[in-house]
Amino acid sequence: MKKAFLFLLLILNQVAVIGQTVNYTASTNIIANPERGLQKYSITAANYATTVGANNLSVATLNGWKNSADKVTVVYRYFILSAFMTSNINATYLNNLQTDFNNIRTAGLKVIIRFSYSDSEGTQAQQPTKAQILTHISQLSSLLNNNKDVIFSHQAGFIGTWGEWYYTNSTEFGTEDAISTTQWNNRKEIVDAMLANTPIEIPIQVRYVGIKQTMYGTTQLTAATAYQATPNARIGFYNDAFLNNYGDMGTYSTDNECTNPVGTAEYNYLSNETKYLPMTGETNGLNPCNSGFRTTGANAIYEMGLTNWTTLNRDYHPDFWNQITANQYDQILKNLGYRFIINSSTVTSNGSNFDLNLAITNEGFARPFKQRDVYLVMKNTATNSVTTYIVNTDIRTWENSISITQNFNPGITGTFQLYLWMPDKAPSLSSNSDYSIQFANSGTWESTTGYNNLLQTITLSPLGIEDFDIKNKLSIYPNPSSNFITVQTAGYEKEEIQIYNAIGQLIQTATISNNDRIDVSGFINGIYIIRLKNNPSISSKFIKL
Repeated sequence: MKKAFLFLLLILNQVAVIGQTVNYTASTNIIANPERGLQKYSITAANYATTVGANNLSVATLNGWKNSADKVTVVYRYFILSAFMTSNINATYLNNLQTDFNNIRTAGLKVIIRFSYSDSEGTQAQQPTKAQILTHISQLSSLLNNNKDVIFSHQAGFIGTWGEWYYTNSTEFGTEDAISTTQWNNRKEIVDAMLANTPIEIPIQVRYVGIKQTMYGTTQLTAATAYQATPNARIGFYNDAFLNNYGDMGTYSTDNECTNPVGTAEYNYLSNETKYLPMTGETNGLNPCNSGFRTTGANAIYEMGLTNWTTLNRDYHPDFWNQITANQYDQILKNLGYRFIINSSTVTSNGSNFDLNLAITNEGFARPFKQRDVYLVMKNTATNSVTTYIVNTDIRTWENSISITQNFNPGITGTFQLYLWMPDKAPSLSSNSDYSIQFANSGTWESTTGYNNLLQTITLSPLGIEDFDIKNKLSIYPNPSSNFITVQTAGYEKEEIQIYNAIGQLIQTATISNNDRIDVSGFINGIYIIRLKNNPSISSKFIKL
């Protein structure tokens, strides 16, 4: 055994391979991560249209929400346009809108926006004419584009009481369940205008499954069709009657008051769409059916997982929030949206380059719905200079267990501390750590930079001429591999090779020609060394996954 260990040291010295694994400890803390969690409710007052600076969200209020035990990072803002039923939106209102966006950005939050003309039922029209609404949407276009960095989503909005598309008292749009084809076309013009005037980075959300299906068809999103500029890929849902009777008050079409919508075609459709788009909303009381089963805390958590909930209104409905247990509240708070835990990282250095393997878990109800890059940050321990490299992954696909393996050949030398950085995509927010994603781990977060410390240090050395010559005499691909490796040698004559495991034991010998394949599917996962039997100085390593 001693000889085997000494032989392993000799091989490692020859190929300059250094491997190290760090295992991390998960945290139980509530984390103020962006674009997820409990949302806080706010609504504009009448003087929003008449007085500059009136009824704005203050930075102090926003910071209070963010720093509370709930760690709120999303605010819902309900913009009432009742003053403009027959006129354009005035400059005072637009200025107040911009002030709200500025304050939200300063506080490090994001905002769900909805525009409506009425927040109470009545016999009068609940919105202006279609032409006036279209003018208002056009007026809002520049504000939406200028503030797309802090807008979480844009809800539709504009039609009906509360902007929920139901009570309209309108022959132009139809009301309740009596909507003609022409009226549906008028409604579609509103959503089409929202799509045209809202940046593609901002999802549109509609209140009922039937709205999207009636106007844009029933074809479900797939990994190939999601995240595109099409209406189907941009339109998600909000549910303002989560878990209630009558199919969540019309979110789903049901045949009677107490039919449980779980498992119905519309429920499954929404569940699929919200893999790729945000699911937000609120409860609106306790469901009287089946002894209140659907609004129990346990079922709420179950259905949030089924339909990929990203945010939920903490301020409504109190009857729901008051009847759940402290443990259930904690589960909801932690798991709304995404919750990433890094389990381990392995760095395998080969002198001038290295392989990085990351094992990550998403314990949340949903995946991130907005694109953001993931960077490996290398910080020189001597000079503190920082270089960043893109990790080849799409964070919007991070679900359940995630494994990432990538080779980095940075072309720099020295000793480096390694970090993962997941900043906001918007240039205006990328350097603000409030908008960077934090792993739910202990001892890894750097709040000043927004980096997640991998607790890994690596030393990279120049690749000499002799090393380069050795590398070209024996190379392996793909590396890492799960099934087969191809071994390239410098010549065309047959070579006898030996394969050793990480403790120096000879695992296999073989006689190969250039570009021969070797089956490694039966090998235990780990690092292996291949050397030429007749020239032990020529060797290379590979990783079996």
